[in-house]
Amino acid sequence: MTHINRSLHVVGLGGTLGPNSLSRRALEVALDAARDDGATTELLAMDDLNLPMYVPGWDLGDYGAEVHRFIDTVRRADAMIWSTGAYHGTLAGVTKNALDFLQFLENDEYLDGIPVGLIATAGGDIAAVNAINAMIHTAHALRATTIPLSVPIGKAWNVFDGDTLRDSKIARRLETLGELVVNTARQLQDTRPLILTPAHVSLSGAVN
Repeated sequence: MTHINRSLHVVGLGGTLGPNSLSRRALEVALDAARDDGATTELLAMDDLNLPMYVPGWDLGDYGAEVHRFIDTVRRADAMIWSTGAYHGTLAGVTKNALDFLQFLENDEYLDGIPVGLIATAGGDIAAVNAINAMIHTAHALRATTIPLSVPIGKAWNVFDGDTLRDSKIARRLETLGELVVNTARQLQDTRPLILTPAHVSLSGAVN
C-alpha cells in the first residue's frame, strides 16, 4: 500500500552566516533539480534562520518562534538536502547547531524514513570530505537515510564565478543529487502504510 499521491516536499538546509555563501549556492542548484523532477522545495538558509544556540535540557517552549518555524518546516519534509561550509576540517558550527535542534523531533522518530542528500564546500581538498563524513554520522544518529551520492566541493572558490557554477561536472553531480533525493523519497513513500483522511474516502469506502 502507498500514500495518497501528492507532490513530495524537499527541504534544503544550508549555507553559512557569511555573505555570498557558496554552500548555499550549491544547495540551490540541487533544489532546482529536485523541483524539476516534480517535487516542491523549501530553503532553510542559515543566514535567514536566526537560530539561537541549542541548549540541552531546554524544552521547545523555551525557544522563540524562529525555532518553532524551523522544526515545523523540517517536520513537513519528505526529503532533505543538507549543505555546509567546511571550517577547520569539519562541518560549520552553525550547521551542527541547527541539526542539534532536531532533537525536538524525538517523538516523530527523528528523521526515520527521510532521505538526506549531503553537500559540502571547502577552500581546500580534504575538509569537504571530512564535513560530508561528519554529516553522515549525524544523519544516521537521526535515523535518516543518506543518499549514496554526496557532493564534496573542494576549492569551491574556483568552482563558482559570482552566481554562476562554472564547473559542469560539479553542476551535474548536484543536479543528480537533487534527482536522487526525490527518487529515493518516492521509493520510501511506496513502502509506508496507506494514510487516509476523511477527504480521501467516499461514503462507499472507496479511496478518492
